[in-house]
Amino acid sequence: MKKSTITLIFTIAYLASYAQIGIKAGLNLANYTYAESSPDVHRKSLMAYNFGIQYKKELSEKLYLLPELGYTHKGSRVYYDYPIGYTGPMKNINKFQYIQLTLPTIIALPINDEYDYEIGGGLFAAYLTKATQKTVEFDDSYETRNFTPDATKKMDVGLHFTTGFRMGKILGLHASYDLGLTNIQGHSTDPIAKTRNFSINLSWIFADND
Repeated sequence: MKKSTITLIFTIAYLASYAQIGIKAGLNLANYTYAESSPDVHRKSLMAYNFGIQYKKELSEKLYLLPELGYTHKGSRVYYDYPIGYTGPMKNINKFQYIQLTLPTIIALPINDEYDYEIGGGLFAAYLTKATQKTVEFDDSYETRNFTPDATKKMDVGLHFTTGFRMGKILGLHASYDLGLTNIQGHSTDPIAKTRNFSINLSWIFADND
């Protein structure tokens, strides 16, 4: 390994030790609203995952910013009711992959010397990297295709809410909800669709300046 590479690694490690940088990962239950309703179509949550990095910026003893940059999956499972004997698709799994920037403000309320209860919220902006649809037939065969580039908008913007607990100001367990405000449909003639995403996350702040 080159000396310059070793120096860079140690420099990053040194800087990270003085910054309040963290990582997070968790599971999503994703869905989306759809302006067009039909008794024969049932939209159910899609289980997926997310992961990313965080940066903690203290504003006061009990208030801080927690910007997050992460990778997350959103979407929905769509089931259809058909007459007996129909052999069409059983369901579509619509999956949207985003790089997401979240900007919440967090209030930390001490429970005791070891635990804090945290609650907060803010805005999120997400950039779509890939959108796919997996069509599953009644015989369990399936076909996966990409949405056309103009079928879904590249940007999704909305509100982010979070609450949970942090131990020793380092290890966190939080429940979060993303409320998409943007119509993600690319065609103006399509019914309006907006993302909804509930997640449970574990996070770890590597260092704290308290």
